Amino acid sequence: MTLLGRKIAITGAGRGLGKALAIVAADRGAIPILLGRSPDHLTAAREAIGERVNLFPDAFRCDLADFASIADAAQRIARQHPDLDVLVHNASQWSSGALDDQSDDSIAAVIDSTVTGMIALTRHLLPLLRARPRADIHIVVSMSGLQYARFVGSSLPFRAAKAAQDGFSQGLVEELKGSNIRITSIYPGLIDDVSPLDSAWETAREIGDGLSNKDVVDAILYALAAPPNVALRQIVIERTKSEFLA
Repeated sequence: MTLLGRKIAITGAGRGLGKALAIVAADRGAIPILLGRSPDHLTAAREAIGERVNLFPDAFRCDLADFASIADAAQRIARQHPDLDVLVHNASQWSSGALDDQSDDSIAAVIDSTVTGMIALTRHLLPLLRARPRADIHIVVSMSGLQYARFVGSSLPFRAAKAAQDGFSQGLVEELKGSNIRITSIYPGLIDDVSPLDSAWETAREIGDGLSNKDVVDAILYALAAPPNVALRQIVIERTKSEFLA
């Protein structure tokens, strides 16, 4: 199926994976809607897309640790883009280190940005997605959310948050059973942060190399382009020489 004209709201779209997804989706004819905490990062992403495709997408500040910010962004989307087709949950606050090194505030920030805000934004936008002939929700979980994956740099709060995302995504499949909304969970391993704006984006990687943003973007867009009767529920992306399996 074509992505032409499909409206895709992306959290964490100001940089990294979210920005890369927004750029490539726009290249393929989709209309990204940029959500993120930093207005400066959102503006930079918006301008980068505009320079490539002559489309300057809407960008709304959305701090997933702030319910008022979430509600405001959702209301803006409902007013300006009631025909929303896709919601991609990409935003998450990374943390590393032992549990003893975490503060209460840092633990709350990881959980709120990764889990609480994701659930709240989903609740706000579900009526729009239900009203579409077909719609998609994609959740970038990370392999840290899988029980069999080893700890590789992430903190215990981050892993707990990703496990909660995994549980939410599976529960959402059950709750929306029989609806027009497909749910896809993406579980990437460690990824290099590359950009479609750089030549490294198209650099071929060898069998021993790690993953990049491009691998995850390609997987998300592949799932979105699947025929409407096909749902790719879970996509695990790890390097061939995996660091996640014991």
